[in-house]
Amino acid sequence: MVLMEKEYDAYRTMKGHYVELKVILTAFGINLTEPDIIKGRKPKLNKG
Repeated sequence: MVLMEKEYDAYRTMKGHYVELKVILTAFGINLTEPDIIKGRKPKLNKG
């Protein structure tokens, strides 16, 4: 039971960091709704 509690705490911490990272990347204009790498395409770079 103790191991499960530690794993849950680690999961909660990592999920919090993941949400923070998503907010930061979204603020910089990076669209995370359809990751290009997962779909097998190269990411499009904005030239401008």
